Amino acid sequence: MDGGKIVAGCRRIVSGVFMAGHRVLRVTAWAAGLAGVVLTPSAAIAASPEWEKVPTPPFEGLGVVTEIAAAGPWAAWAGGVEDATSSGKPVMMAWNGRQWRRQALPPGTGQVVDLAAAGPRNAWGIYLNESGSPALHWNGVAWRRVGYPAGVRPTMPSPLPTYLQIVSAARGGPAWSLGYDSQAKKAVALRFQNGRWVRQKTPVPMVSASTVAVRSAKDIWIACTCDIPGAGPTEAMLHWNGGEWSTIRYPSKEQTYIAKIAPVSGTSVWAYRASTSYATPELMHWDGKSWTSTTIPASPFAYHFPTLADDGDQGAWVSVSTVDDDKSYLHYSGGRWNAESGEGRPGTAVWVRDLARVPGTRSVWSVGLPSSLAGLPFIERRR
Repeated sequence: MDGGKIVAGCRRIVSGVFMAGHRVLRVTAWAAGLAGVVLTPSAAIAASPEWEKVPTPPFEGLGVVTEIAAAGPWAAWAGGVEDATSSGKPVMMAWNGRQWRRQALPPGTGQVVDLAAAGPRNAWGIYLNESGSPALHWNGVAWRRVGYPAGVRPTMPSPLPTYLQIVSAARGGPAWSLGYDSQAKKAVALRFQNGRWVRQKTPVPMVSASTVAVRSAKDIWIACTCDIPGAGPTEAMLHWNGGEWSTIRYPSKEQTYIAKIAPVSGTSVWAYRASTSYATPELMHWDGKSWTSTTIPASPFAYHFPTLADDGDQGAWVSVSTVDDDKSYLHYSGGRWNAESGEGRPGTAVWVRDLARVPGTRSVWSVGLPSSLAGLPFIERRR
């Protein structure tokens, strides 16, 4: 997967800097906002909640649900932790189309920090572990540990403030993950093959990598700081189209990183640019030729967990942490932002931790908890 042909440059791209086996696209025109954007987070609040709370099994002590992944209407997984104020115990739940049920994890499993799903018999998890295997695989019967290559651990993008999307899978397709080789001091791309994670070649070395997104075997994206010949460490995205890699550069900003990517098609890719400070995050969009960006209308007084899901109809969902209200879901479509509320949380500040669209539908799952930590964690769904 390291070969490929040279592809000609396109509109709004400086003359291509081509390297063996892949292409580099340099985007020179950067739009601060999409044309005609109307930022109206409070102008279009849903009259009645579009999001419904879905019951979960009870938690012991303080519970937190932080991760969710869906493979279809009858297959989804959610991970978190219970008894969080004490020893903390990992929790895994599975959705069968009717209800959430607990699933047992192998003894010694730590807190699950990311999930991906390809089908009812194929799901993956990454968990905190100082030694041994940090990865899990669901085979339709049980969760089992699966190995990363020797010397590779889940990519921990310190000093970034949160674990990112470091495992991703397509429905019925491959699963990819990101790791870090501490001896080689570089990030590595991994693909799940024959029951284990296997290193994959990338067109340029990755100094660090923050997120991976898989739409199909022919549409894979990785956000990284790449060591590009002649340029040195550079923020870029790597794209695999099934035949060759492309290195797609975008204008960088200090104290920011790409936290999430949501590929929709060859001419539509969403990305969430987060900040390592309290600066306002951005929603970015790639149309196959250039990047544009719009500011996410979020409170500058709260930390926002990076979340992103495409809406199945040319738009995107993100969430924001609220300070004194519950309008935590933001939908971007047609140059407008619309805010929506969760169910039964009037005047309640919340932290939404993750979003996942159900493949083949416009339905979206979310997980989170009240920011006061006084209430129960929630799983919500927008049909």
